[in-house]
Amino acid sequence: MPIELWEGLTYQDILDIDETFQPVSDIVREHRMVDLGSEPVSARRYTDPEFFKLEVEHVFLKTWQYACREEEIRNPGDTYIFDIVNRSVLVTRQNDGSIRAFENICLHRGRKLADRGGCKKQFWCPYHGFTWNIDGTFKPGPVAWDFPEIDADNFPLGEVKVARWAGFVFVNFDANCKPFEEVADPLPRHMDYWMIDHVYKAAHVAKVLPANWKVCAEAFLENHHVGATHPQVSPYTPDANAQYDVLSDHVTRAISPHGYPGLVYAGPKLSPQEILDLAMKNGNKAGASAGIEFGPDMTERRYLAITGRKNLSERTGRDLSERCDADFLDGFSHDLFPNFHLWGSLATKIGYRFRPVGLDHEQCLMEVFLWKLAPKDQPAPAPATMQLLRPDQKWADCTGDLAYLAGVYDQDESNIPSVQEGLRALGDRDVHFGRYSEIRCRNLHRMIDKYIEAGEQVAKLDGQA
Repeated sequence: MPIELWEGLTYQDILDIDETFQPVSDIVREHRMVDLGSEPVSARRYTDPEFFKLEVEHVFLKTWQYACREEEIRNPGDTYIFDIVNRSVLVTRQNDGSIRAFENICLHRGRKLADRGGCKKQFWCPYHGFTWNIDGTFKPGPVAWDFPEIDADNFPLGEVKVARWAGFVFVNFDANCKPFEEVADPLPRHMDYWMIDHVYKAAHVAKVLPANWKVCAEAFLENHHVGATHPQVSPYTPDANAQYDVLSDHVTRAISPHGYPGLVYAGPKLSPQEILDLAMKNGNKAGASAGIEFGPDMTERRYLAITGRKNLSERTGRDLSERCDADFLDGFSHDLFPNFHLWGSLATKIGYRFRPVGLDHEQCLMEVFLWKLAPKDQPAPAPATMQLLRPDQKWADCTGDLAYLAGVYDQDESNIPSVQEGLRALGDRDVHFGRYSEIRCRNLHRMIDKYIEAGEQVAKLDGQA
């Protein structure tokens, strides 16, 4: 049975209107709607520690994980420590400019080799002084005589696979994993359009939330919640009537067009001037007014596109005259399975990463990134360091580049602990996803099952060998 959609404008209809002013790109036009059914999923998937163990073994330790940006480890020896599900990785710039990653474990007695990142001449264990070079090779010490079983030439740190793309560094614990380029397709193609090679990390804020990682991730995989959770933007932001695309097994996308109300919005129809006033009050991608007259025949969407194009061109020194209006207005939210989200648009790119805290299935470190388009032919600013919020601290306390979005995250967070409590109370009962508007949530669970099934099958065959 075909998926039934709402009565009213779709994103493709909105782009038809945009094209009367400016051509629309193929990336923006792309639409891949698939049917993943309408079956519910068990609430146990969020509360059962045994199911979480399967996710750890077959998902987190088998998928490409975003670790850091290349500019965070610019020089030889610079090391970034990436932790996930009680695994710690030393992501290190080598003398030849390459990047390698090693398990953050001393092979003598198991202590972490490093508790903090920074520039390392070597990896020296603070417990007994066992030492490895930054390329992972072992440096015998003065007590080597007492370890005859150790072959110094064959005692390297465990290496973790690394992929580099557009300044992002990913790691994978699975030595037999598929190449990043194969798994991530078509994300690189899409993000090339968004000039991902020319961004810098302007903000990085994190907070531990009392919920399963999927509860947190799913809160940012759909627009359905906008009308109820973010009513201040509902008059000009779609909810279930956004566009949702399953671009591949590992990559999905939601597009939220600016200037059109959600289906949940029940207020009065606003004039273009009233919508513009709201957008300026709440914050928007285009930025502040650029001295352009808002004519009587101009829509709020067209006005903000012109404003955004002018503001960003002046800030970056780039010729953006051929870019379509949607590039300056709309939200293009991509996710790379399982736990990394990266938004398109030109001026700023939001990113999210959701990591379980250690092996606690009901604690999640939620991280928000903001990448900005750097000025042309100028050195990019230094990358922002992570600001970790206290449990009692509001996202609205954030300062700097993330500030205009911070209140929105407080609204999102207000749901998350209560969702986790409700899921516990549901026990073995089910939760339900919209067939279209929550298809990205549905795909997340589909892919988790796919990885677990494949991993369990391999384990079964290994046991029979």
